[in-house]
Amino acid sequence: MRPMDYQAEAPAARKRGKPPTAQALLAAACSIAAAEGLAGLTLRPLAESLAVSVTVLSNHIGARADVITAICKAALAEELRLFTAWRRDLVTLEVLAPAVAADLAEIILEELAVRQRPLSQLFVELAQASTWDETVHAAFTPWLQARRQFWHEFGTRAALPAALLDSGWLAGYFIDELAYSVLLNHAPPYRLLRRLCLRRLFSGLSKRPDESGDTALFSLVFDALEYQAGEPSVIQGADLSAGWPGRAAHACAMQLSARGVSGLTHRAIAAEAGVPHTTLSYRFPTQHDLVIAGLEYIISHLLIAVDQAELSGKQLSSAGDQHGLDVGRATFAVAIAATRLPRLAPCAADMRRRRGINLVKLLPQLAPDASGLDWLAAQIMSIGLIGLANTLPPGETARLAINQAFGSVIDWAQRA
Repeated sequence: MRPMDYQAEAPAARKRGKPPTAQALLAAACSIAAAEGLAGLTLRPLAESLAVSVTVLSNHIGARADVITAICKAALAEELRLFTAWRRDLVTLEVLAPAVAADLAEIILEELAVRQRPLSQLFVELAQASTWDETVHAAFTPWLQARRQFWHEFGTRAALPAALLDSGWLAGYFIDELAYSVLLNHAPPYRLLRRLCLRRLFSGLSKRPDESGDTALFSLVFDALEYQAGEPSVIQGADLSAGWPGRAAHACAMQLSARGVSGLTHRAIAAEAGVPHTTLSYRFPTQHDLVIAGLEYIISHLLIAVDQAELSGKQLSSAGDQHGLDVGRATFAVAIAATRLPRLAPCAADMRRRRGINLVKLLPQLAPDASGLDWLAAQIMSIGLIGLANTLPPGETARLAINQAFGSVIDWAQRA
């Protein structure tokens, strides 16, 4: 197998009148998205990166919507080139045994997270934005469909159920895991956790009698991804349950869910909380403080939902609560933002290790005919559902798609 490598085309030093090539446009977009997120992907920074004038860029490509479309087309072309070798390997191997499927999936994620990191950062940024920006949604859909198709083919070779693959759950799994791989691939405990999940996924989800070693290893890496001494913690002991701080924390959590970290501005949160901008800024001086407040709200309400067993098979979302908070979308947003805001990395790692906490207590009632569905199995289920949710605009269509995918996962677990 040839290693995949994304070669960025360096822009010229002086401005020129010729339009940029598709490869140069993609390289510039990846660089800007990695540094500033999708919000920074506007005409002027692109033009400066490409050493052309805004006039040249707009005349040859168009407005920002046209530029986003051109970037996605270039990314899709790169995607097809990169995945050609993997598709050829799938054809050669014909059927993927569980261990082979897990190893191959691990290698692909590693390549995407390391060699293709800029392209992968752009992919997850666009995936998140496509759920609320119609322009991005239209431009990104062909690229997303190509990625889904690859994982559908992969799952077919690995003998996963057709209903599971058709639901988009497996593709969702690799989208959510990719966001964390881009951020945490340098951390051995995360890589071990990712490998454990892949091995269990392709061997049938349920714990086997001979897997006691994997259970012990899961506990080990789970503890290793917990906050370490000196790291900024989410749980700071602040009382955010009442008064305007509670309203502000709720607003932060909702904005994280809806539009990611870029939606967390002091003016927007102050307006939602009903307090002066200066009052909010005194209590939460920086955007990072707003993120932490939102995460504290997310964690506390997620744990309450688990303790009260509020979720059921009929009401399942990626992880909602009575206040309308979608925890899965919010934590996905934090993982993406943490690549640009390193102080958030411990928060994101903690969220990754907690995947499945909202399901593990409920699995006996949701899958009564299945055995061996432990926290590792619940984590795998949750990752796929959250990844799927983060490619769909919020609403009834997303709810139905997630419920259908969850039903397919439960059926698979009970037949295994």
